[in-house]
Amino acid sequence: MPKAEGFSLRRRLFIRLLGVLAVLTAGLFLFVSAYAQRAADAAFDRLLMASALSISDTVRVEDGRFSVDLPYSSLGILAQARRDRVFYRITAPDGELVTGYHDLPVAPARTGVAGAAASDSATRFENATFRGMPVRVAVLKRFAAQPDLGGWVTIAVAQTREERGALARDILANAFLPIAFTVVAAGGLIWFGVRQALAPLGSLERMIRERQPHDFSPIAMPPPQEVSQLVQAINQLMARLKSNLDTMQTFLADAAHQIRTPLASLRLQAELAIDEDDPDALHRIAQRVHRNAVEASQLTSQLLNHAMVIHRSEALKPEDVDLGALLEQVFQRARAVAGDTAIRLDIDRAAEPATVPGDAISLREALTNLLDNAVKYAGPSGPIDLTLTSRPNGRGLRVEIADRGPGVPDAEKRRVLERFGRGSSAAGVAGSGLGLAIVTSVVEAHGADLSLLDRPGGGLIARIDFPEVGGGITTAGGGAAAGGGAARALLPLLVLVALLWAPWMQAAQAAQLLTYPAPGGERERLRIHSATDRQAIEPLVLDFQQLHPDVTIDYKDMDTADLYAEAVAVPAKGAAAETPDLLISSASDLQVKLVNDGHTQPHRSALTDALPDWANWRGEAFGFTFEPAVIAYNRDLLPDAEVPRTRPALIRLLRDDPARFSRRVATYDTATSGIGYLLASHDALLFGQYWQLVAMMGNAQARLACCSGEILDMVERGEVLIAYNVLGSYARARAAAGAPIGIVVPEDYTLVISRVAVIPRTAPRPQLAGRFIDYLLSPRGQEVVADRSALYAISSGIKREASASGLRSSTAAPLHPIALSPALLVFLDRLKRERFLQQWQSAIMLP
Repeated sequence: MPKAEGFSLRRRLFIRLLGVLAVLTAGLFLFVSAYAQRAADAAFDRLLMASALSISDTVRVEDGRFSVDLPYSSLGILAQARRDRVFYRITAPDGELVTGYHDLPVAPARTGVAGAAASDSATRFENATFRGMPVRVAVLKRFAAQPDLGGWVTIAVAQTREERGALARDILANAFLPIAFTVVAAGGLIWFGVRQALAPLGSLERMIRERQPHDFSPIAMPPPQEVSQLVQAINQLMARLKSNLDTMQTFLADAAHQIRTPLASLRLQAELAIDEDDPDALHRIAQRVHRNAVEASQLTSQLLNHAMVIHRSEALKPEDVDLGALLEQVFQRARAVAGDTAIRLDIDRAAEPATVPGDAISLREALTNLLDNAVKYAGPSGPIDLTLTSRPNGRGLRVEIADRGPGVPDAEKRRVLERFGRGSSAAGVAGSGLGLAIVTSVVEAHGADLSLLDRPGGGLIARIDFPEVGGGITTAGGGAAAGGGAARALLPLLVLVALLWAPWMQAAQAAQLLTYPAPGGERERLRIHSATDRQAIEPLVLDFQQLHPDVTIDYKDMDTADLYAEAVAVPAKGAAAETPDLLISSASDLQVKLVNDGHTQPHRSALTDALPDWANWRGEAFGFTFEPAVIAYNRDLLPDAEVPRTRPALIRLLRDDPARFSRRVATYDTATSGIGYLLASHDALLFGQYWQLVAMMGNAQARLACCSGEILDMVERGEVLIAYNVLGSYARARAAAGAPIGIVVPEDYTLVISRVAVIPRTAPRPQLAGRFIDYLLSPRGQEVVADRSALYAISSGIKREASASGLRSSTAAPLHPIALSPALLVFLDRLKRERFLQQWQSAIMLP
């Protein structure tokens, strides 16, 4: 029968005492937790109140209505809480919305004994739920009046509670840590105290255990008072045992006397043979096997290029053009975007000097179209050869572009040279049918011949034969080439289309969808909507597919405003296939608003955690480029010594020589350009003479454009001398392609923007989108950004020229990255934007 174990007095005492300590600790925890929450609320409530007060100071009555000019600091204060979303609502006395979020809940103020008017100006705080998120709301009333209008305007500013919770947890941890240490120490002391208190019992135990077998004398040790009766009982027991033992010894002596023969010992020997075989081991084997799709053309751009080529041919003033240098420029540009397609350039030195009379811009456009077509239709099926030689008869020059693509059937060669003509081999490849028409117009204007020939071994040769110098170019005063009259008749129509329908056509162009098929067969499909030029994003897409050859990528190029509008729109039924998985935009303020309003979802990885704090907001908006806003200029028309290096220097240049720079300065139109408005609003914050600069540009009748490409086109053509605040990434790409564009990083300060990627809340494949974000932030992705995409890499580990590290090392200018934070929402406020644009237009449109 197993021995029954008794309870431990020491353990029982320790558990009882520790239980009392645990109850006290729980009480202290609840008290400190409540205090931590109150302290966090008090700290952030002060920020909310400061934000509401800064807004209330700008409440005015203007033109018979209540108005407010939202200060940058009002949301900049709250942006210090990096994880919190921010909302606000300003309402007129009659409850009509002045600006902000119309559905932000604001409870009516409780009326006290003295009436509501006595506490109208006091700030009150309340907890609420907004769009499924718990928020803390600060409500403040400010009286504003005009002779005929007045009343209490209600300002409500709300903030989500993530940072409050984090601060409360920090306070709780820091305050409770000493308490926890004390509890642990107290537990140890209790254990030690119990052991010491029960030590006499241990001595008593040892005394009894060490007695000889026949020692039944009373215990002489004075026992503790609590166990004295127990010791007395033991002594009485031992006295009774001694008496019994004496009796037994007497009995044994008598028995020994009677029995003298000792008992013999018995020996027992037993053998037990047990043969036991071990059972065979059971083997369990389980296996799980789970193993885990081209281009489109840009119609509007081609139409405008066609119109430009026709216009330049009408007013052509021939100049000597170095075909060798021009081919070098076209070659360098094409190689940057050709991906895996090899391009080889061969210039016959015997043909030098390879000069022809003509227009360099038109010729570059024609050669670029031919080379782009070769890359597009031939792809990686073989290298593309770009050659410049003398014609066989020695009278003129010959340029050939040869590929290994599907070629063009003889019956279709004349048709593909016409506008909108496309051959059967172009099936499945996006295009407008204008590329070769542009080439034909340029070739005819230069008196040259264009031929499409079959290449031996497969492929196509596009050949341009230039006439001997001095024979063949038709100028505006020398008659027209065949078909020139028709081209002149089309020019007014094309210009009218470009001027009247450009916005609509740009939107249609931006909405084109490119599909990059999976190189290894489609298993997954990723849809990206982005406000980034195809030439910049395509190297990243193709490199991502090298890592994930089973992923087909659909890429839709949009402008920033349309991208935002689509993201916030409610998707129609059956539109799941068109729902994007990833949104990329340079308008970081609109991306931040998407995150703030709950239209995105989080993604976290070691790569996103490694981003600078300013480039990662809430783990939902991720900046992956580092693009400076620069001053670009035409190096052929403006000497380097005259180029302004700072904004004050630009002001002085425009002020001192207004006639020279009249209509020769360009910048963004902030009313139509999202990136232009973002840069202008931050310039107004950082540069005290910003409005003077805008006035000087207005005095110079500055040209306004929607995008960097259009501005740089004007600089490259020499139509403007200086462009202000263009993206350095695009300017650098133009300069690298051979354009006469110089770049100045402003030395007073340089604004830096980052293209921002977010995953929409409705994304069908958020995990795949997260993998693409991780690729963009990875060392390999950042290398592609810096080397092949014409953008600037944000990673500090990339040391190339087009990177954050390279930019910092090449300039002493203070770099000011535009941080991803709720502060960007200030200039998206309707009234703030209207007021800013009104002031900007008043300055830039000076008579």
